[in-house]
Amino acid sequence: MDFSASECLTETVMGSIVSGVETKRPRGRPKTLDRQGTIEIMLESYWRDGVHGLSVNEACRRAKVSKPALYREFGGEDGLMDAVLEHYLALVFPSLVTLMSGAQPFPDALSQLVNLMTEPRATPAGCLLVKLCAAPERLGPLTLARVTAFLEARRELYTAWIGRAQELGQMNTAIPAALAVAYFETQVTTLLTQVANGEAPEMVRAQAALAFAALTCMTETPLLAPKGELS
Repeated sequence: MDFSASECLTETVMGSIVSGVETKRPRGRPKTLDRQGTIEIMLESYWRDGVHGLSVNEACRRAKVSKPALYREFGGEDGLMDAVLEHYLALVFPSLVTLMSGAQPFPDALSQLVNLMTEPRATPAGCLLVKLCAAPERLGPLTLARVTAFLEARRELYTAWIGRAQELGQMNTAIPAALAVAYFETQVTTLLTQVANGEAPEMVRAQAALAFAALTCMTETPLLAPKGELS
């Protein structure tokens, strides 16, 4: 993989996510709502409050649209949530690709990633994707398909990034690559959950540094991996 072509990689991955999801297009009478405005309002709502307790009626109230208009435009709650997730991923994923395809050493990129996830910002704290994954019973087939496609694409990105770091001697090669990727995913989810819960950024960063030290600490002793496909 050419790690200098981050824009191409972003387009490829985002394209695979979109092509793997069949999105229903609105039919019938002309639009009576602002689609993009509704998506942005509900992005803020889902991202800040999660999906529990946000019914279709509440979504209509917050977006100031009628229920029939919402159904005509999005096909229902699942279509709305899927459109919001598509918009969210387009906002956040390119920066992740850029970071992980850059030339900076693995430890520096890790530190930059932690800072990005914990620094103050105007958007809600935490990660919308993490919140959706924590409530699978609230996801319809369209949203679930997009979540699944993105998680697969993100894992491929992580795998390439970690594999490159090991090849360059910037990461502990005693850790099987698949185990390192799974561990990294777990730590990122934990970090983002802590941020969403309002924990002190300094403490979250300190804990993340301690957790990620396992990846950069060099040792010649092979680490045990669970039985299965890890290698």
